[in-house]
Amino acid sequence: MSFKPFTHTLSQLRFGSLSDELTDALGKLTQKCAETGRAGELQLVLKLKPGKAGQIEITDDIKVKQPKEERGTSLMFCTPEGNLQREDPRQMSLDGLKSVETNNNTKLKEVN
Repeated sequence: MSFKPFTHTLSQLRFGSLSDELTDALGKLTQKCAETGRAGELQLVLKLKPGKAGQIEITDDIKVKQPKEERGTSLMFCTPEGNLQREDPRQMSLDGLKSVETNNNTKLKEVN
């Protein structure tokens, strides 16, 4: 007994729309994996339910697990009261310091 190739049956499910959806999902997943450098997953679940007159009802489900983008972290310091803050409470402050504004139109000089 010889079975038809799986791709033959897949191309006929839902008149070819399942194959189109899988193609689109795989392409988008591939792009996202390439962008993030992380793994993703694509699952196709087929459920077959036999009928009384020799027919088989097939339902499908596509599950895509996109790779998660790398998220940054925050460094904060704990105060004696148990609060979090960006400045180290043990660090002494220097009086008289001020922020210098940057001018985006200024060209930077390179030194070799």
